[in-house]
This record gives sequence, C-alpha cells and structure tokens, in this order.
Amino acid sequence: MSDISDIQITTLRHLQQSRDVEGLKKYINEHPEILELEDSGVHALLCLVYAFIGELNRAKEYFAKVKENELSSSAEFSDYGLSCLIMGEVEKAEKYLKKATKFLDADGAAWARLGSLYMTMQRLEEAEKCFERSLELLPDRPEVLANLGGIRFRQARYEEALELYNRALKVKPDFADVERQRNQTLIQLSQLEPLLEEYFELIEKEPNEPLHRLKLANLLIQAERYAQAESVLMEGIIRFPWIVDFKLTLVETLFSQSKHYRAGLLINRWLNEDRDWLEDERIKDKKNAELLLKLCLNEARIESHFYEAAEKDMADMEKEAKNHPRYYIVLARLKVEQMKAEEAVEILKEARERFPAHLGILNLLAHTLTSLGRLDEAKEVSETISAINPMSVIQHVEDNDYEAEDYEITMLEQLANSTVLPKENRASAAFTLHRVLQKKKEYEKAFEILIEANELIKPTLDYDWRVHRDQISRTIKVFTPELVDKLQGLGHPSKRPIFVLGMPRSGTTLTEQILAAHSKVFGAGELGWLTKITRLMPKVVPSKRGWPEAMEDMNEELLKSAAQYYLDKIAKLDKKHPHVVDKMPHNFDYVGLIALIFPNAKIIHLDRDPLDVAISNYQQNFAAKHGLMGFAFDLRWIGEMLNDHKRIMQHWHELFPGRIFELNYQKLVENPEDVIKEMLDFCELPWEDNVLRFYENKTQVRTASIRQVRKKIYTTSKEKWRRYEKFLDPVIETLKRGYQELEENILPQDGIFPAGLLGVTF
Repeated sequence: MSDISDIQITTLRHLQQSRDVEGLKKYINEHPEILELEDSGVHALLCLVYAFIGELNRAKEYFAKVKENELSSSAEFSDYGLSCLIMGEVEKAEKYLKKATKFLDADGAAWARLGSLYMTMQRLEEAEKCFERSLELLPDRPEVLANLGGIRFRQARYEEALELYNRALKVKPDFADVERQRNQTLIQLSQLEPLLEEYFELIEKEPNEPLHRLKLANLLIQAERYAQAESVLMEGIIRFPWIVDFKLTLVETLFSQSKHYRAGLLINRWLNEDRDWLEDERIKDKKNAELLLKLCLNEARIESHFYEAAEKDMADMEKEAKNHPRYYIVLARLKVEQMKAEEAVEILKEARERFPAHLGILNLLAHTLTSLGRLDEAKEVSETISAINPMSVIQHVEDNDYEAEDYEITMLEQLANSTVLPKENRASAAFTLHRVLQKKKEYEKAFEILIEANELIKPTLDYDWRVHRDQISRTIKVFTPELVDKLQGLGHPSKRPIFVLGMPRSGTTLTEQILAAHSKVFGAGELGWLTKITRLMPKVVPSKRGWPEAMEDMNEELLKSAAQYYLDKIAKLDKKHPHVVDKMPHNFDYVGLIALIFPNAKIIHLDRDPLDVAISNYQQNFAAKHGLMGFAFDLRWIGEMLNDHKRIMQHWHELFPGRIFELNYQKLVENPEDVIKEMLDFCELPWEDNVLRFYENKTQVRTASIRQVRKKIYTTSKEKWRRYEKFLDPVIETLKRGYQELEENILPQDGIFPAGLLGVTF
C-alpha cells in the first residue's frame, strides 16, 4: 500500500471512530480509489464505514471480502472484530477484539470496543477493566467515560457514575444518551428538582434556544411526568416547527403510554392539514423527517385497527422507505394483524438480510416464528439476539421452556434489580425469573419475585376496576327481558362467527386452536370488532348515546348493519372457511350484543376455577396492560374482575337460555375427546380426528398462550393456585365479598369511552 493510501486509511479510520457520518460520506466521495483497494484490513474498515452511514448491503459486501488470515495489525483486528459484532457474529467479535488488544500498540479504541462487547454480554468485571485501560490511553473519550459510568451505575456507585457522565458531557455537550444516563443518576440521588429548575431558568433566559426545551422534556419523560413533558413538547412544536425532534419525541412518548390514537391524529394533522412547516428551509433532511412521521402514522393506524389505510400508505411509500429498518417492522406488524404471519416472516427475513444486527427486526421475527409454531427457527433467531443484547436472555429462557442455567438466573436477577433500566424491562426480567423458579419448585421465592414484577408495572398503569364495574352495572340495567323480546331474531342470520369467550387465561386460546384444527373453521384470534361496534354507536343511533344505553335505540336495520360490519371485517381475514372463531376473552361483556346481532351464531363460554384464573393472570405480563388488562397486575383487581365476570355471565344465561355452551376447562383437559364432541355438536360441526391433534395446527397465535397451545393437552395447571395459597388472601377475600354495586355518581358517565375519538380514521 502506498504512503498516500496509508494517510487516507488513517483519516478514514479517524472519521469512523469519531462517528462522523457526513464526514465519512464526503471523504468516500472524494477518494473513491479507497473502495478499489484489495486489502482485507481496508475491507474490514469499509464494512464499518458503510454500516455507520446506514448502507448495510455495502457493509455486508466488504465484510464478505475479508480474509481473516490477511489481517496483521491491532487496528485491522479491531475493525474486523467490531464488524463481526455488527453482523451478529458475537463469538468471532470477541475473538478478534481480544487479538487486537494483544498488540503492544493497541489503542484505546480497541480496548473500548472489547469493553462494549463485554458490557452487552453482562460480563461487567471484564468490561470495567477494558474501559479503565481505554481511558489510560484516551483520557477524555466521551463514549468510554459514558460506558464506565454505566457500569458504576449498575454497581449503585451513583456519585462516581455522575462524575463520569459529567466528564463525558464536558467533552461532548450534545451527547444525548449520556445526558439521559446522567439524568437517571440524578433521579437515583434525589437531585432531580434542582436540574429541572435549572432548565426552566435557561428557557426563561434563552427562550429561542430549542435545545433547552428538548432536554427538559426528555428529563420529564425519564421522571415519568408525562403530562408536563407533553406540554413542553407541544410548546416546542409551536415555537420551533422546523425542529422535527419535538414532534418525534412527542409521538414516541404517546406510544409509550399506548396513546396511539391521539398520536395518529397529531401526525395526520402535521402531514396533511398543517404541513406548511415542511416548507421551512431550516429543516434538516426534510425527506427523512416526513418518512419517519409517515412510518409512525402507520404504526398508530395499526394499533388503532385502521389496517386498510395503513396498507395503502405502506404500499405507496415502499420505494422511498425500503432502506429504513422501521419500514419492515411496521409492514410486518401490519401483516401479523391481518393474520398473514407467513408474509410477515418473509418481510422480516429480507429485513434481517439488510440489517443483520437490528434488535427490533430480530425480536419481531422470533416472536412471529413462535406464533406460527416454527420453534426451531425462532430459537436460532433468539440465540442471535441473546448474543447481541443481554436483555434477550428473557427470550432465550422462554424458548428453553424456562429451563435456565445458573448464570442466566444471575443475569435475570441483575436485570430485575437494575435501577438503570425502565420499569417495564425490569418487570419483564422478573416475570421470566418467576417462571424459572416456579419450574424449579421454589414456589415461595417465585411468588415473592412475582409480586415485585407486578408492583413494577402498576405505577405505569392508568387503570380503575370501578370503570368496568360501572359498565357491567349499566349493561345489566339496559339488557332487560323486554329489550330482548323487542329485538330477538331481528339480527343477521349468518352462522359464520363462533365466539369463544371467558376470563383471560381460562382456556380460550386452547379452545380456539381445537376448533381451528377442523377443516371448516378458521381461527382468527382476538378480534376487536365488537368493541369497535360499541364505540361507533354514538355515531349511528338517533339519541347519540353510547354503549350500553344505545341498545335501547337499536332496530332491525341497525342490528343487521352492525352484523354486516363485523362480517365484512372477518371476510378480510378469511374467505375459505364456513366458520371463523373470534376468541376475544372480554367479549363476555358483549354476549347480549352478539346474541341480538347474530341470533344463529354459536357462543362458547370457558369456565375455569377462579383461583387458577387469578394466578394465571397475575403471572402474565400482558402486552395490553395499558387497557382493560390492567386488572391483572393486582390480586384485588383480579378478584373484582372475576366478580364482574360471574355476575354478567349469570345475567346472560338468564336472558338467553340455551344460547351459550358452557365449556368446563377442567373437564376439557381430563376428558378431551368427549368434551370436544359435545362442543362440535353444539357448533353443528361433524367430528374430525384433526381436532385432537390441534397442537400440530400452524394457525398464527398472538396471545399469551403462544407456547402452551403447541403442546398436547396437559393437566399440570389444574389447581395450580394451591402452591401459592398463603399469598392469595386479597383475591380470596374479594371473591367472598362478591359483586357489589358502586355508590351513586362515583364515576362520570362519559368516563367509559373517550368522547370525540369514536369512528374517526386517520
């Protein structure tokens, strides 16, 4: 290699280590001859360069060209080791980074890279030594100071962590990740208020400096003071419309609180009604800003069930978005929601080729493969994730059916106790650790961990059991024998839907999978269309009343219209099978609606021991925790939901005798063939031997029972509650007290469904 090439390579390596994306792009354009060099060390460096500027396909090309036996210097081994990590080859990454540090001229970057690898693998003592050695060689490297600060934080040495973070910010004041860590440290040290006051003073002194408001908003988000954060961000959006970070930060904050509908309305307004801001010349990279907002909009649409709008928009933006990993994630999630999980897998596999170490893509791929019962493939993906991110030990342990090695148990304990992690991440580790200990039959310790897991989640919830009690009470008052006599038989004659309902974790997924193994039945999973119908009622009934009072205004035309709306929705999921199963458990709230809009539809209700249901719910970290499933994180709340369930089902049986098939879970698992025959007779379906082999069914599963239904029927969950009886007094006492009406006016009448958000698409 010529002297000039040596200079060029040194310059390129410096730009890469400085993370100067624009500088890298410019330098490559000015020196295209570097790309033609046939040298493995240069190829390893170019792999890093293209990875950092976001051109993963080019990075992979150069990675494939590297001949390991031609590498000769510390810098080359270091570049190649980091390239291996980016490409998801963690064992090779460790091997070559260790080789890099063996050279006498090994620089601080080599040691820092090895330390970062060890840190992701939770090998903190080794990481600490690497970072300390790196700082000896590069005393003011902000990334190294930040990583060492992270280790001190995990060790609860908060004062030392704060000093390291402050040193890093002194060198690099705009280092956002470090600032977040510094803020978290201040929260631990109870020193948050002075910093908040400092930001408010800065805003007052320099009202035209947007960075102060962004930093204040991020600090409020970290402190979980979301309302204040949203207010600051909205003010920033108004004052600085050209700074897209205000909009994106607000969107992500709303997403984190499951306020997808509101986020969608805001983005739609920014992109359509009030899009003048996009003409502002001060916007950095307008094209990318608009693209990111469009992807967020479609994510919000998917969460709010506006699949058609999302599908059309994603198709329109395919060409411009193909180089963005979020595009693949959003598109795959859309396919999953449309019951096209096989297509989602192919999309994610393509994404994995382009972005081999992207955890969002890998996590969704592993989950989707699991939902299809392709467990060996899912395990391979999970092992890749585990090597990249220690949080993935959760997924790895789940994939091993909660069999964990001692070091994995230690990792789960560290994650659950880590104050640096968000509460929901800590809770995920604790829920998994509970399952591990339960499998080891360490029941007392397992339940103590389970209490900790649920207590971590509870402060993040906006849940009040009385809201559901109020709805049940009003439903019982509305659905009278007189109302049923007036509307009976006026609905749609279709027999296509089969509704499987009951308390969550009562066996609804198992029942659906048994039915879906029949050649005439399609299992659609948990569908939200009945809830959507109730939310649309104020738009269509003359009185403009909502559910359940709107039922008093229903007539034949409206009943059939509601049924047709539902039939049109399920037709988009399946057109081949005569019957479609909707197994949304909480449809037990809407049995009266089902019976009236579909007088010929079959309704199957799962009956399971309430204490087994209670334990099973308390053990589950539900994805829908910010909605109605919030009840599952407190034993008393679970008791109240069980009381609601028992009371409303009693009412439905009285109003619609013979319409509901009672399926006892205990009898199903003890004598499956006889019980399944009774169920099929009720559904007017002929016997097929396939239904006894439901666990071979490849129908997509999206519920908390995602792994259980891939097994044969088992009885080990029967009377599981007895293992934990000493802890269950709160739920037992609540069940003994039973269903009780609320006091008058304890809740606002418009507090059940959000006014103004019904039936509006975006």
